[in-house]
Amino acid sequence: MSYLFEFTSITVSLFTALILTPILIRISHTYRILDYPGEHKRHKRPVPLLGGVVLFVSVWMSVFISRLLFADMFSGLSVIILYIFFGSLIIFLVGLSDDLKPLPAWIKLIAQIASALLLYLGGVDVEFLTTPFGSIELGHYSIIITILWVVMLTNAINLIDGLDGLATGVSLIGAITMLVIGIMYQIGGILVFILALIGFFLIFLYYNRYPAKIFLGDSGSMQIGFYFAVFSLLFPLKSYTFSALYLPLLALGVPLLEVISSFTRRLMSGKNIMKADRRHLFHYLALFGLSPSRVVLVFYLLAIVYGACAIAMFYWDRVIVFAILLFFMVVIFSIFYIFISKLASRKNSYGKKEI
Repeated sequence: MSYLFEFTSITVSLFTALILTPILIRISHTYRILDYPGEHKRHKRPVPLLGGVVLFVSVWMSVFISRLLFADMFSGLSVIILYIFFGSLIIFLVGLSDDLKPLPAWIKLIAQIASALLLYLGGVDVEFLTTPFGSIELGHYSIIITILWVVMLTNAINLIDGLDGLATGVSLIGAITMLVIGIMYQIGGILVFILALIGFFLIFLYYNRYPAKIFLGDSGSMQIGFYFAVFSLLFPLKSYTFSALYLPLLALGVPLLEVISSFTRRLMSGKNIMKADRRHLFHYLALFGLSPSRVVLVFYLLAIVYGACAIAMFYWDRVIVFAILLFFMVVIFSIFYIFISKLASRKNSYGKKEI
């Protein structure tokens, strides 16, 4: 792979974000496009919400210029990129609409399904499921699994976007992990999306860290999840055997952990699985006494562990690494439920409040 291609993809996105972010912060304050403090929110002052605009322009400016300068790197991807563009545009516009005026959850879900269908029509789909012990052909079920996969990852980042710098930092670690894996497998032009994301994250994290000067908003967090879904689907799994799927998947271990935890918790309690609440993993850690910066650090460390496991699968026996990871997840969930038990027994100011 050309180092000039990598440098260009990251640099274009980085400089676009560097120029646009402060401009959109000022625009947000001028026109009051702000996220105001309220229920389920931890910030104490209005914060600009147009991070998704910066992301969309940064990523697609990087893709456009990289495609223009390195056409040979995009051999066979020209048509697919159009489907990805329109899919991400749907996610971006619906997310932005929700940021400006909250939309019903079902409208966002329909938009996510539509974006997934676009990818499927463009040939970006899940053709088989891969496990450490073999592969399963999906056949006619491919469209269903593709939709579920895209919807799940599109919402994964959104679920952890609850503390300053949390979603951006975890996503940066996941993107760097994917970059390393992509370079190992020499996957070519597909890597432009991860390179563009890294360039954006490197700048945006500075403005999004505590105390945040700008938020991703739904238009940003759902976009990130969508791009991760695209990359994982475009990863050339057919060239590799068994658990290759888990390489890009493990890079997103932290947000997927939150997806599984939130879905299971809401389902078991009989609550709407689409309704926001303050019972995410980072909320529990904060209620247990950790400062926001330490909660974010815990999640960064978890993301690094998942990323290290993904890369380790490239060098060592994947079944062994997968078993170690499974043990690690059991430990994490055990600690999580210990936290919940201790919080439930506390007789303090949170006693009669829903956590």
